Amino acid sequence: MAKKQKIFKPKARIPRGLRDMQGSELAFQKLMLEKISGVYESYGFDALDTSAFEYADALGKFLPDDDRPNEGVFSFEDDDGQWLSMRYDLTAPLARFVAEHYDRLPKPFRRYQWGSVFRNEKPG
Repeated sequence: MAKKQKIFKPKARIPRGLRDMQGSELAFQKLMLEKISGVYESYGFDALDTSAFEYADALGKFLPDDDRPNEGVFSFEDDDGQWLSMRYDLTAPLARFVAEHYDRLPKPFRRYQWGSVFRNEKPG
């Protein structure tokens, strides 16, 4: 008689440091961000949304001897052998954006931005 194979059932859980939002909490966040955006825009600021991924060297990280970017950031190596990291703040992506588009940006460059950042550290 053949044994029944156990079916793997992964435990439903969210990774440490992350959270889900829904319903009234999400609606409140949307309303709050719309009001904040309105204030910024009334003073001539434009919204900016930069990529959640950056090249590790653009984030100011370096590759140590073990060929892994510094602790504290989520990183992976792409098909071309370059390290990509998830942004851990909004400053480095802003600096990269300005450097990349400097000639086309209005002076002064006024922007506002919010977004998720990803840090590989223990919360709390």
